[in-house]
Amino acid sequence: MTDAATPMEVEKKVDSTEVETGGESARPAPAGFVVHTESTTSILFASPTTTGPAPVFLNPVQEYNRDLSVAAIRTWATRRAREKTVEWEKGLKKRKAKRMRKEGEGEGENGDSNKKRKLEDGGKQETEKVVAEDEVVDDAEEGVKDQPKLSTEDKLPRTPLFKFTLLEALSATGLRAIRYAKELPLLRYVVANDLSASAVEDIKRNVEWNGLAPKGLPPAEEEAKRERPRSKAEIDELLNGKVRPNEGDAVVYMYNHRSESSRFDCIDLDPYGSAVPFLDAAIGAVADGGLMCVTCTDAAVLAGHNYPEKSYTHYGGVCVNSEYSHEVGIRLILNAIASTAGRYGRTIEPLLSLSIDFYMRVFLRVTTSPKEVKALPSKTSLLYYCHDCQAHFMQPMGKVVEKVSAKTGDVNYSYHMPAGPPAGMGERCGECGGRFHIGGPMWGAPIHNQEFVAELLEHVENNMSDFGTASRITGMISIAKAELEAPFYFTPAKLAGFFHTISPPLNTIASALLNGGFQISRSHTVAGSIKTNAPRDFIMDIYREWIKSHPVNMDKVKEGSPAARLLAKEQKHEISLEPHPGVDEAMMSKHKLVRYQLNPLPNWGPGKAAVRGKGKKSNEQD
Repeated sequence: MTDAATPMEVEKKVDSTEVETGGESARPAPAGFVVHTESTTSILFASPTTTGPAPVFLNPVQEYNRDLSVAAIRTWATRRAREKTVEWEKGLKKRKAKRMRKEGEGEGENGDSNKKRKLEDGGKQETEKVVAEDEVVDDAEEGVKDQPKLSTEDKLPRTPLFKFTLLEALSATGLRAIRYAKELPLLRYVVANDLSASAVEDIKRNVEWNGLAPKGLPPAEEEAKRERPRSKAEIDELLNGKVRPNEGDAVVYMYNHRSESSRFDCIDLDPYGSAVPFLDAAIGAVADGGLMCVTCTDAAVLAGHNYPEKSYTHYGGVCVNSEYSHEVGIRLILNAIASTAGRYGRTIEPLLSLSIDFYMRVFLRVTTSPKEVKALPSKTSLLYYCHDCQAHFMQPMGKVVEKVSAKTGDVNYSYHMPAGPPAGMGERCGECGGRFHIGGPMWGAPIHNQEFVAELLEHVENNMSDFGTASRITGMISIAKAELEAPFYFTPAKLAGFFHTISPPLNTIASALLNGGFQISRSHTVAGSIKTNAPRDFIMDIYREWIKSHPVNMDKVKEGSPAARLLAKEQKHEISLEPHPGVDEAMMSKHKLVRYQLNPLPNWGPGKAAVRGKGKKSNEQD
C-alpha cells in the first residue's frame, strides 16, 4: 500500500532493535539497521539519517490493509479448494461411469478386475470395484501429502491438496509478500517483484531475516532415510524458497506469464497511485477462477470532482460531484477492470469492494467465459445526477432477456440495446428543477458477493488473534455484509442542508423508510450514511414531513433557489416518523463495532513516494 511514513515514525513504533521475528527468539538488528515488526513478520530498515530521502517506503498505519488482504486471500483459497474438490470428484465419477458402461457392453477382458464373471449356477456376480491405476494420485505428485495407497474398499482416491501461487507485482520492502508466505496456509509460493534493484536487495535481506531463504536439497544420504520421497512442490520450495524476489518491470513480467501453465492463482496490485497501467497485463496473467486484489490511491481522481478528464482517461468513466462519490469511485475501478477483462473473453465477479481512508481496495474473481462477457453491457451504467439535490438515475448500457423453454425448461438469453432515458427521469430534476449531470460509465451490478463476505467475517471472528486490526476489520466487513445491493447512499445531514432545515436524527429517517415498507442499511464508505431501495421522491417527502414540526426560516431561503423549489413541492407520500421496532437492528446501532476509522496518527495519509537514487521515484509500495 501507500506506506509513506518517515523512518523516524517507523522507529518510534519500535522500542528497541531487539524484536521477536516470526516466533524466533529476540535477536539484535544488524549494525546500521532498525527493525519494524508486524504480525508474524519483521523487516529491516536502514537507520534513518538527518539528511537525504527515506531509503524504504512503509506506512505502519496500513497494517489494516495487509491484515484485510491476508484474511480475504485465506477465505478465497478455502472456497477455491472446495471448488477444486468438487471438480476432482466429478471428473473421477464421470470416468468411472464411462468405464462401467463399457463393461456393460462386454468390453472387459479375462482377468479384468471389474469383469462380471459367470457363476456355476449360471448367475452373475460383479467383482469388487478396484480404482483404475490412472485415477490414483502418486504421493510424489505436486501438492499431495501423505497420500495412502488405495485399497479395493476405496470408492474414490483422496483429493490432491490445493496449493496456489501468488504474485505481488510491486513489492518494495517485501513486508506484504513475507506475511503472505507465513500466514497463508495453502500458499505454494509468492513472487515478490520490484523494478528497483535496491528494493529487491531489501526484499532479499528481509526474506533471509525471516528465515525464508532457500535451504537447498539435503545430502543424498539423508534423503535416502526418508519414509517417502519428497513431492515436486517440496523440492521446488527447498530449491527456490517460498518468497521469490524478482527484479523487473511488473507489466513485462505479467505479460510473460500469460500462458495457462504459467499464470498465477492470485495477483496483488498495490501501486502508488492508480493501478490502471497494470490491469491489462494482470488480467492475462491470473489463472481461471483466480483472485485479483487491486488498490487505487488516486481518490482525488476517483472520488473528487476536479479531474473529470483524468478520471475518464484512466478509468473510462467520468467522476461525479456528489456525496456518494466514493462509491462511484469503486464502481469506476470495477468498470475499468471488467472492460479490460472483456476484451479477452474474461469476466469479473466482485467479492469485496471497499473505500478505505484515502484509497480503494477491491477483491475480485476472474473467469474465462465469452458467453458471460455478452452480459457486460447490462452490468455497465451511466449515472444521471442532479447537482443541486443529488437525485440520481442509472441508465444501463445493455439489456438481457431471459427465455425459458416450455418443453425442455432450458434457459436462453438474448442481448439487446436498452431503452432510455431511465423511467421517471425528465429533462430537469423532478424534485428541485435542476439540470442533470452525467457520470460514468461505471459498474452497475453488486459490488460485493455476500456469501464471500459472510465467510470472510466468520474467518476473522474465529481468528481474532491473527490480525492486529481485527476489530476494525470486523466492523467494516459487518457493514459490507449488511449493505443493500441498491446503488449509492445519502446522509441525512446533507439532505437537510438542501431544505435549509435542522437535520433529523439518523434513526428517525431510518424509521420513516422502514415504516414505508422499504429496506435500509448503512454504507461502509461514509459514517452516518443510509442505503435504501426507496425512490428519491419518498426520501424527499420524509424531510417535508419533518419540516411540519420543525419549520424552516423562509427569510433565509432565496426565491427561485433549489431550496425554495424543494420546499414548494407538494408532499405526495404518507410519511410516519414514529420509531420502528426494527430500526436498531437495521442500522446496527447496538452492535459494538469499530465501524469507521479515526485518524490513527497526526498528519497521516498517502504521503510521498520513496526516492531511490538521484531524483528517481519508486512506483511501488508495501
